[in-house]
Amino acid sequence: MSKWKLYIISTMLLLALGFLYGFAQHQNKQEKLQGIEVTFEENQPLFLTESMVNKLLIQSESNLLSKPKSEINLYNIEIDIKKNKMMESAEVFYAPSGKLQVKVVQRVPIARIQTSRNSYYLDRNGFAMPLSTKYTARVPLVTGVNTKETEKECFILIQKIVNDSFYKKQIIGIHRKLNGDYLLSTRIGNHKVLLGKSNNIEVKMKNLKVFYKKEWGTETLKKYKLINLKYDSQVVCST
Repeated sequence: MSKWKLYIISTMLLLALGFLYGFAQHQNKQEKLQGIEVTFEENQPLFLTESMVNKLLIQSESNLLSKPKSEINLYNIEIDIKKNKMMESAEVFYAPSGKLQVKVVQRVPIARIQTSRNSYYLDRNGFAMPLSTKYTARVPLVTGVNTKETEKECFILIQKIVNDSFYKKQIIGIHRKLNGDYLLSTRIGNHKVLLGKSNNIEVKMKNLKVFYKKEWGTETLKKYKLINLKYDSQVVCST
């Protein structure tokens, strides 16, 4: 077979494949959705439910299931549902089954901020999120934080606590005093922990853990009312 004939055959095959691909794409866009499937990534549906996500989809695009795919704007849908204050991220796409696949990541609260005016959660990225009537998160209660600057400062301490398996169970409250000192409330024991200013947090928390390991479960620990960590090199206890 000559090179010329081979070239003609190859070109015709490419054109045929292009036509079939375009025809398949056209047919696919004219098809209607075979349903909606919502999946929650990373965590369980606590603040959001599948029905709530479906409602967001309907609000974004009316008559969603009766429209051909060519009339559905996935980008706009994704943008609209991300506006929900309980949503960290969302991805919307067509699954091979013909269903509209919605992958949702909910925001994860790590503390509850209580001010004289309102109450809200602080999520794992340091952003404020509203409380929910559906679910109450068991996270440390934070008071004395009344500005964005002190909120950012306190967020660093909150991260240290929730990322440590021991402190996550032991520390249930954080109060920022007017002088900038932090006072921690504990789950076990009748004492509070005076952390002091937010500087050298890692050193102070390490010193506290060493102290706890030494005194944990003893009668002496039960007698303390205050454990003072203001000074980096020592732990001072008072009854």
